[in-house]
Amino acid sequence: MSRGPLRGMTLVELMVGLTIGLFLVGIAGALFLGSRTTFNAQTQVAQLQESARFIAERIGTDLRMAGFRGCRGQGGDTTLLNLLNGADRFALDFARGVSVSRHDGAAWRPALDATIAALSPPPDRAGDVLTVRRPFGSGWALTAAMNAGTAVINVTPTASLQQGDLLLLSDCNGAVVFQATNATPGSDGAIEHSASGGLMPGNSQADLGRVFLQDAVVHRLMTTTYYLAPSRRPGRSAQLALWSWSSPAYEGTAQPQELLAGVERLALRLGLDTDGDGAADAFATPEQVADTRQAVSAELALMLAGAELGGSTAPQTLVFDGSPVVASDRRLRSVMSLSVALRNSVR
Repeated sequence: MSRGPLRGMTLVELMVGLTIGLFLVGIAGALFLGSRTTFNAQTQVAQLQESARFIAERIGTDLRMAGFRGCRGQGGDTTLLNLLNGADRFALDFARGVSVSRHDGAAWRPALDATIAALSPPPDRAGDVLTVRRPFGSGWALTAAMNAGTAVINVTPTASLQQGDLLLLSDCNGAVVFQATNATPGSDGAIEHSASGGLMPGNSQADLGRVFLQDAVVHRLMTTTYYLAPSRRPGRSAQLALWSWSSPAYEGTAQPQELLAGVERLALRLGLDTDGDGAADAFATPEQVADTRQAVSAELALMLAGAELGGSTAPQTLVFDGSPVVASDRRLRSVMSLSVALRNSVR
């Protein structure tokens, strides 16, 4: 059986085949790169949303509990007696639920307390500084009524209460701030509050001013400051981060503490109640607030940036705190706003 002559592909056919193959490879590559870009963008959007939820939960919860004095909040007939030595010091001024400060390009206004200015790293002027004074954790009800203002405070034994803790004892008629002075107040279930001893800051007197009955509750108190400073996390050192500094640090967490990298700006406005009806009459920036005890609400704005370059395909223009901001480094950014009622300030 005879066969005809064998033929291979001509150069033209080979070039056409290669062209079609390269075209298909190019399409597949473009689809892959497009899918990867979309996936990365969606991942960064999800990360920004998660960061926003974290901030809303962390700072929002603290603001809602700012200035806690007991079951009647900061009403005009709810007194607060602060027995701590140096009660007007920044970290001990529990009569003020919040403090705020903003850098105007020349200086912080109001001026930062020395303890805040000396933090490492120090607050960056790109963000306002917010301090919240609030209860920490759950409270303990009294198991027996006091028989005198100098008597011990009896609670259910707990490992949480320690010597030196700053405490708030409150009921619906008033509250008193003091320091636990005995060695084992929690395990004993008996809290002493003498004016002697070498504790800092210590109590100015042992008498709480009146007796508290079994409807009273003991809470630990904490002062927490939120601010922006350069991140110290690997690969994020070029970005700012949200930091906190808490005093006392009951759980032993190292202070200051970096909470979240990629927070580039932070701005606050306080809603002030100037006529005593419990509602905000005007909103003011930190340097405009004469008395933070009038604050009944807070508006918080933050600009968040993704971790990776290329999350945005073009420079972004965002509006932050009423002014346009152009970001050209192709990081994906988002502006978050949060409004919180300072519910303990509502009368």
